Amino acid sequence: MQNEIDGKFLLNLYAKIEKYGQPQQTVHGAGFVLDGISVSQGFDGYEAYFSDGVVQLTLGFHNKWHADATDEQQMERFLARLQQIQKQYA
Repeated sequence: MQNEIDGKFLLNLYAKIEKYGQPQQTVHGAGFVLDGISVSQGFDGYEAYFSDGVVQLTLGFHNKWHADATDEQQMERFLARLQQIQKQYA
């Protein structure tokens, strides 16, 4: 799974959600939501947050990421949703 997620993929996905999504307030401040995935960024712009309400993935400095998921199935479902958005929106 680690090979399926990289900084370029996540930044591209963030841009798509920002472009096609609806504005939303998140726990990290202003963000956007598209197809159940919300995105926002840290106050300093060095971190990007992705969440489906179950899993939260944080993209940090130097394109390092960390995901908080209880089990592998949650992470796989989350990743499938990210990939679906990537394919569906140009």
